[in-house]
Amino acid sequence: MIAELGAGKFIAAGGCLVCGVVVIAGLGGGAKYAFTAGDTAKLRAAVCAYTAPPDAVRRVPPARFGLSSRQIANAREIINVATELGLPKRAAEIALGTAIQESSLTNLRTGHGSYGLFQQQPSQGWGTKQQVTDPSHAARSFYTRLIEIPGWEHMPLTQVAALVQRPREDLRDAYAKHEPRAKALVALMWKSGSPRRAAVDPATSDDIRVSIRAAAGLGVPRDELVASITRDLVSQGSGEQLDPDETRKRADDIVTTTAGQLCKELKSQLDDPTHGDAPLMLPSGRGAIAVRAALRMIGVPYSWGGGGPGGPSFGTGRGAGTKGFDCSGLTEYAWSKAGVSIGSSTGPQWHSGKHVDRLQLQPGDLVFFAYNPRDPSTIHHVGLYIGEGKMVHAPRTGSHVQIAPMSRSDYAGAVRPS
Repeated sequence: MIAELGAGKFIAAGGCLVCGVVVIAGLGGGAKYAFTAGDTAKLRAAVCAYTAPPDAVRRVPPARFGLSSRQIANAREIINVATELGLPKRAAEIALGTAIQESSLTNLRTGHGSYGLFQQQPSQGWGTKQQVTDPSHAARSFYTRLIEIPGWEHMPLTQVAALVQRPREDLRDAYAKHEPRAKALVALMWKSGSPRRAAVDPATSDDIRVSIRAAAGLGVPRDELVASITRDLVSQGSGEQLDPDETRKRADDIVTTTAGQLCKELKSQLDDPTHGDAPLMLPSGRGAIAVRAALRMIGVPYSWGGGGPGGPSFGTGRGAGTKGFDCSGLTEYAWSKAGVSIGSSTGPQWHSGKHVDRLQLQPGDLVFFAYNPRDPSTIHHVGLYIGEGKMVHAPRTGSHVQIAPMSRSDYAGAVRPS
């Protein structure tokens, strides 16, 4: 894709926004330009600019709702997360009504144990202080608990909000007064404020992500990127006659969707010093394929018993209402993309390949953690090593797939699947 954009002209003209350019294979076997990230903040700004055409986001006059521009932006983020999770408008209305009551849509970073838009308490499993003051994480955590309530879609906003936030207190009247404003905000911003979601063929998803990162790093205009992906879709049509307008619309949707995902991932890297840049250029081999597959799932909710070779799925027990991954579901999914079956739980995965010393770890190795590190029968968690002392994993209920240091006292060992 990127080769068709004339990327060489951008490099030759000194137009590279994020330098360190390399050449990798393209979809059709041709050359394509990528980069090693040198300025994550600059890269994120360029990627986020691809999420919609300049005139696509409908402006909401703050005075109309008695809210500031920042409060409107927080409301929009809550709505966007609902659409990313495939939830109905009702979920966004409940979340907005709750956030208006809890924080007046202000991302509160100080308090007495409660923080962020929803005044979530780290001590109650909502996440760290840094996470609950990230509007995207806070909204995702709220929705995760919301959908675990049986029949939530048919409950009054006041009742279900109280159950999510204060299950032991009767605060229904407090939430009730905010429902009209929440509904009005969702009605106004649902279409224009929420990014369109486009289905992307899993076989080309990684290539599209790399292309968008490379295009952003090279300063390629959005229209040119969309035109390139449109041509690529046509070339994959196997001679099928495709409607030009519909094809371009799908390409536009793909850019909007994928850039939105990358924008959030890069924000997490900037906000959390333990994240750093996810490795873009990995050594060749099945381990690298597994790592790329797992990194594409960052932000997907944790679901007990969820996930497998087919991707995120509804789990069992406390994960029955959440579509996502548990720790072994994520690693099974990642290695299945590399063509290797490792089993669906930590037991079989511990025996799925060669055991390797901690000092010999390579990207893609399975890293295990146990209540008694000397006793494999007590293993309770598994992650995927990505390099530089970090792993990608699905930690626990209420969290999401994320990157974290693997320097833990309960480390039990590592396996290189074969």
